[in-house]
Amino acid sequence: MWIWIVGMVAIAGQSTPVKIVVSGPNEVSVVSTLESVFVPACRGLTWMLFDADSAQFLPTAPKACGALAPAMKVGSQGLKFQVDVALPALPKVGFHLLRPRVVIGLKCKEKAPFPLAECGDIKVVYGPQIMVRNLGAATVSRPSNSK
Repeated sequence: MWIWIVGMVAIAGQSTPVKIVVSGPNEVSVVSTLESVFVPACRGLTWMLFDADSAQFLPTAPKACGALAPAMKVGSQGLKFQVDVALPALPKVGFHLLRPRVVIGLKCKEKAPFPLAECGDIKVVYGPQIMVRNLGAATVSRPSNSK
């Protein structure tokens, strides 16, 4: 019985290294709560879209990565991330439900690309659900009248 109580206290005492909060329309902020953590420069934050048919959050198609860049350091000031993926047509309810997924590294080398930063630990943290009432980064293409 004592082992169970001690185990429950230990689990309850664990804290998340980052806090993810909605900071504006179509935007979340990732703030370090314990120490400096690092996020990959490409696909460090990805978006999950709620699918009503399966009743689950499913990954969206992220943007292509560019050249390998140093990991982004997240401190107490935090980093802001916008919804940067194209979304399908709005469902009948009039909005999409998204959830951010952040990959973080602890005890990483500074100014090094994430795969080469020799992080002591890598974790995935999920943020709060947000409502998006548009198509994200999708752009509307209108046919040209010129011949």
